[in-house]
Amino acid sequence: MDLSKYAALFVTESREHLKTCNSSLLAWEAEPSSLEPVDRLFRSMHTIKGMAATMGYEAVADLAHRIENLLDLLRQRHRQAEPAIFQLLFRAIDGLATAVEAAAGGSDAAIEPELIRELDAVSTSTQQPVAQVGTTAEPTPTRRASDLPLSRPVQVTIRQGAAMRGARAALVLRRAERLGVVAGIRPPLAELERDDFDGRLFFRLQTRESDAKITEALSGVGDVAAIRFEEPVSGSERRVAGRQIRVDLQRLDLLMKQVGELVVAKNRLGALSAESGDPILLEVSERISRLVAAMQAEVIASRMTPVGEVFERFPRLVRDLSRDLGKQIRFDVEGGEIELDRSILDEIGEPLVHLIRNAADHGIEPPQDRIAAGKPAQGRILLSANRERNTVAIRVTDDGRGIDRDKILEKARREGAVPETDSLTDDMLVRVLARPGFSTAEQVSGVSGRGVGVDVAMTRVRALGGTLEVRSELGRGSTFLIRVPLTLAIVRALLTEAGGERYAVPLVYVAETVEFDHRAVTAIRDREALVVRDEVIPTVHLRALVASRASSTATRRPTVILEVGDRRTALVVDALVGQQDIVVEPFDAPRGLPPYVGGATILADGAPALILDAAALL
Repeated sequence: MDLSKYAALFVTESREHLKTCNSSLLAWEAEPSSLEPVDRLFRSMHTIKGMAATMGYEAVADLAHRIENLLDLLRQRHRQAEPAIFQLLFRAIDGLATAVEAAAGGSDAAIEPELIRELDAVSTSTQQPVAQVGTTAEPTPTRRASDLPLSRPVQVTIRQGAAMRGARAALVLRRAERLGVVAGIRPPLAELERDDFDGRLFFRLQTRESDAKITEALSGVGDVAAIRFEEPVSGSERRVAGRQIRVDLQRLDLLMKQVGELVVAKNRLGALSAESGDPILLEVSERISRLVAAMQAEVIASRMTPVGEVFERFPRLVRDLSRDLGKQIRFDVEGGEIELDRSILDEIGEPLVHLIRNAADHGIEPPQDRIAAGKPAQGRILLSANRERNTVAIRVTDDGRGIDRDKILEKARREGAVPETDSLTDDMLVRVLARPGFSTAEQVSGVSGRGVGVDVAMTRVRALGGTLEVRSELGRGSTFLIRVPLTLAIVRALLTEAGGERYAVPLVYVAETVEFDHRAVTAIRDREALVVRDEVIPTVHLRALVASRASSTATRRPTVILEVGDRRTALVVDALVGQQDIVVEPFDAPRGLPPYVGGATILADGAPALILDAAALL
């Protein structure tokens, strides 16, 4: 049976189990007397070992087995869990992760010899017997059918939810063939590779071995839920539970792209049918529009993933940072169930890494400084997510020293990064911090100090159509707030016109539309503003922004009130064209493209249009 097709699944399953290993080890280190985390850790390690053995990845299986030996000693209290042991286990899990990736890539990872020696030394430095979990007796040689007694029926059930059930069933058959002659396999071998294989396998085995010996050998495969020596009941009803399958993200990306093409075609058909006035064509167009909208919603829903899948990598990061920096840091996560489009979720991890590293290095003070300031010795970093309309807000908050705005302002003035001002607003502060190379660190460390953290975070977040804000109070801590849209591929937009060209504004950032009233014009900080219901809102004239020389005869000046978080701006345009679902087309931004352009799209009449970046307009 060809197992190569299971390589991608092996990597996916192993990564999930390695995440469980890290989270369980962190919980165990925080509470060494607890047995539940070590049990979870042991189960995940045993599963990785079984999967690696199934796939023939000997280096991975061997390292997992050595880790398992040490865990068994700790679980049975033959050794005491202590800081050095925890650090060794963290190193071993990192080595296992490297070995998993290398094995799936078709190469043998070079396991660190020192790591192997340390694991073996710790596992054998006791006189107590060490349980060799998962090992099986030496396989007996294959016998000829003429030497064997009558065959007996064997039913094997692979655990529900186990990884690679087809591969495990195939390995069960290989183990059985070492014990004797296998016949009467149901379902056929070819069906073991199907996605709907339910994990139930039946065969007849001719062997002289006892039932106990057979059970011991077949159970060594791992994830074997039950072994019975009886014929399956004929005609028995099987309850079919809801099933899930794994889908390659590239397929979902392709599907989303095709749905995007359907949306463009739907918009074009709607425009043509409206022009024709044909009632039959209008009816067909409306029906297609509903079908495409339903398909669009389902495809987007299938791509939505809890942010917890990214958040769960950070507790280990903070744990290692606290050790490197000599600080005590508590890391909490909230809102891990909030969902984001997978394509955005994959990109948001790097900005969060930089912000968390900055919080640990620049934000949280050393224990002695915190105590002197009347704070607990242990600092806290909170990573949280919550839904805000059609966006997701992700916050990195620390209770550290906060940002010294005077110090930032002094350095920014020396570098010519700010105009003449006596103080830094939150908007100015984040712009200064995001300048490439800007840093207030006294010296460069292995964690930060080169002035790239906030810069990288801002660049990546803006590329996702999001915003980055900062709130800080000296001595109390800081909060970096990232807002990103739920999805990037297809968005609802308000179409505007300025200078004879049309521009799309994502509707998620549109609070309302009003008329530009010259009687309501005022000024704020030497900048034109509009008073809307007693609120003073700075204005941006789109015609002036795009430097249009086209004349305008419009007497009315529609104004779009854009809102990002608690900030607003009034975008004055020549006309409002309407609303439309638009497909955000990827394109390589030409040199000199204004920062207020966030992308491009194709409108219903086939003409291209630029998408405005609301955050840049603010």
